[in-house]
Amino acid sequence: MSGASRLYNIIAILFLILTLAACALVAYLFIQPAAAPAGESAALPTNIVLPSLTPSSTATNTPLPTFTPTATQTLVPSITPSPTFTPLPPTFTPPPTATQVIPPTATITITPGPSATFTALPTLTNTAPPTAQPSPTGPTPSPFPFALRDSQVTFTTNFANTAGCAWQGIGGQVFDSNGNPLTNIRIHVFGQNFDQFATSGSNTLYGVGGYEISVGTASAPATFVVELLSEQGTTISPQITVAFPGDCTRNLALVNFIQNRPL
Repeated sequence: MSGASRLYNIIAILFLILTLAACALVAYLFIQPAAAPAGESAALPTNIVLPSLTPSSTATNTPLPTFTPTATQTLVPSITPSPTFTPLPPTFTPPPTATQVIPPTATITITPGPSATFTALPTLTNTAPPTAQPSPTGPTPSPFPFALRDSQVTFTTNFANTAGCAWQGIGGQVFDSNGNPLTNIRIHVFGQNFDQFATSGSNTLYGVGGYEISVGTASAPATFVVELLSEQGTTISPQITVAFPGDCTRNLALVNFIQNRPL
């Protein structure tokens, strides 16, 4: 719209200039005196006062004819769809038939060897093992009223005195058939150049009914036998063999006895 207004203003200014030029031409023609006829004195015309022309400072906006653009027809090229490609299934061509070649038949001649002689094995007789007959009286009772408790000797480090590794000995307890500690039972320990006695209940560091017998002043390999004796000196337990390994952490052998029948 600013370009059209500028055009209208230019046209208005041109019209104004032309109008002013026409007015000036008319004024000039009126100002020039007319030619006087011959023999007469020319009469001076009366001065005509022209009205002053006041130019209009506002240009008249003369609308131009409306320009209606003509739509340009754009031709759209027609698109021809491509034909759909449908793949054909592959044609299977069977391989050429192989011609089976039959190898020539070999002739094998078998020469019979000597006839094997088979010796008949003796017939084995399946003899059932004899059936063990239970003893009518049950297991044979022990001839001793005392036995080794837990059926083993336990080796441990010396905890009953302050000698540590500079000591080796045998200790333990004696129990009755109900598991109660027994006292005043004699313990006999003997070995090579060694024979010592003790009484159950003489060393309570192993518990009530405890005992202890020192067998050496150092941890060294040695073997001893431990047994219980009655007041008359009769053996009342099996003889238990104690073999020390010579290890400082196993220099105390715990040998416990338990009663299995009355004395």
